[in-house]
Amino acid sequence: MTDTNGLVAFADCELVAINNSMMLVINRHNGRQQIMNPQVVEGLKTCTEFKTIEAHAAHLASTRPELKGKQEMAASVLGQLQGAGMLLEAGDICARLAQPAPRQLPATRAFIITCDRPAAVERLLDSLLSAGKLSQHNALFLVDDSRDPANRAANREAVAKFNLRSAREMFYVGEEAQQGLVGRLTESLPAHAEGIGFLLDRSRWGGRKTYGRSRTLCLLLSVGYRALVMDDDILCQAILPPISESGIGIGSGGMRKAAFYPDEQALRGSARPADFDPLSGHASLLGSTLGEALHSLNSGVLAESQLQDINAALANVLRADSPILVTQCGSFGDTGTGGASWGLFLGEDSVERMLQAPHGMKAALENRLNWLGSTRPNFFKMPFMSQLTGLDNSHLLPPYFPAFRGEDSLFGAMLVAMHHHSMSLEYPWSVPHLPMETRTVSIDAPIAATGGISLFARYLTEHIDYKDTTDPQHNLNFIVQDTLRIAARSDADLLLDYRAELARGHADQLYLLHSQLARTRKFASPQLEQYLTRGIEETQRAIAQSQSPTGITGAPADATEAGLLAEFRAMARGFAAAMAGWVEMRKVSAGLTDELIQSRQILPR
Repeated sequence: MTDTNGLVAFADCELVAINNSMMLVINRHNGRQQIMNPQVVEGLKTCTEFKTIEAHAAHLASTRPELKGKQEMAASVLGQLQGAGMLLEAGDICARLAQPAPRQLPATRAFIITCDRPAAVERLLDSLLSAGKLSQHNALFLVDDSRDPANRAANREAVAKFNLRSAREMFYVGEEAQQGLVGRLTESLPAHAEGIGFLLDRSRWGGRKTYGRSRTLCLLLSVGYRALVMDDDILCQAILPPISESGIGIGSGGMRKAAFYPDEQALRGSARPADFDPLSGHASLLGSTLGEALHSLNSGVLAESQLQDINAALANVLRADSPILVTQCGSFGDTGTGGASWGLFLGEDSVERMLQAPHGMKAALENRLNWLGSTRPNFFKMPFMSQLTGLDNSHLLPPYFPAFRGEDSLFGAMLVAMHHHSMSLEYPWSVPHLPMETRTVSIDAPIAATGGISLFARYLTEHIDYKDTTDPQHNLNFIVQDTLRIAARSDADLLLDYRAELARGHADQLYLLHSQLARTRKFASPQLEQYLTRGIEETQRAIAQSQSPTGITGAPADATEAGLLAEFRAMARGFAAAMAGWVEMRKVSAGLTDELIQSRQILPR
């Protein structure tokens, strides 16, 4: 007998077309199979979120012309399919995740990454001293990527002063220490010299920002540990969200919410400090299993009702022993986004707050005085990056691409491609992110997405097969070979690949913009409607035009397609060489880091 009140979905089925009137459907979850009418299957493809049979039937009756509004007929068919075992049941997912599956957590190492912002470094170090509890970490590091020798000297001096007052000394990893690490790695692994140089030799990147290089250094200095990586322009404080919700979230759509403040005084005045420091907060569940984290945050077993409207395909790959490899938190102040258009994709309640902001929508998106984060613990597959990020580096994590923006999205795609069952967790608190330099964004900036590293991240994400091997080293080797395969393609094929992948991104963006416009018309905001309409028009024009890599943001004005494609090939081969030697680099670096710590060579004098 079927449970008509239970939550079900159509997911994880193989579809084999037999002819125009028959399709074989095989449920991979339980092995059941059934021959169905293709029209029925087309309808079921829209029932991918966990809902009751009644809710699915109402949706099908209103959207499928062959049903002619007959909800009872749709419910009857769905009930028969559930009885035959052809639908995925939320109760099975909850039962699978019920076991805590505890894991012994490795020690933590905390990192600050900085580039030419000594005043921000000094402010962060002061806040670390105020937060206390630094002795609970195995080691503290400042990784300095500053170009200006005066800034490097100031950072070294700031760390030296910090060490006079701190219960745990901080190591300074500046230019000399970095060059020494690269030299020792190259000496130990001469066969991987090209890959080591690609990841870690800053001179290869000219004057480009090398944020990913700094993050890769953090990974090499924390092999076997959990790494807590801080941007230099935050404060080591945990701020509770201005809006709180009970329970937990699973998935990625609409999880983050926003609030808007007219000035810094209002922002600071609204802050509600937590009773823990953010490093301890991150370490609380980083590296734990999903079952254990759910049990802790949910105060017990996951209820079936908590999977309401959750994507069933995502839920079906969750396991109690899925490791939490990345933890994130929200932003309080500057959201860290590269533009203002992030406001176009918020949930309805956040949009309403944006439109009701006393300083107006334009200022709300441009003044960089916002809260952006989670109102409850949220679990999802694909991590991005927060200004304070936790990484469980006791697992084999991928390296970051050394230069350019988008290194976080590529890291996240590679992580899930290597660890199919891994999860990320965003905590429902934020850290103050208050850049000391002036940063400006404008809602008049272009909205349509442009090419870059994110396109390769998108490609990887699209080609993840969660049924493949769960061996991360095997999966990393596959990424290496696939990267080399792509790099060997002709100019004509690479150019078409670029255009097709960018068009897919534009198509997704267009769908989101249209959906948001339909959802937010009820607010009767001409300014928002104009902003969304402009985004739709810009994205439609971008799809209609023949896109060229010369249009990538930051590409030189005199760049040619042939030149950029050649540069892409060189970068792809270099990154493939880096990934091919990454496992051995980690092993050697673990020993070198222990030597540096024990010798105290990297303590500032």
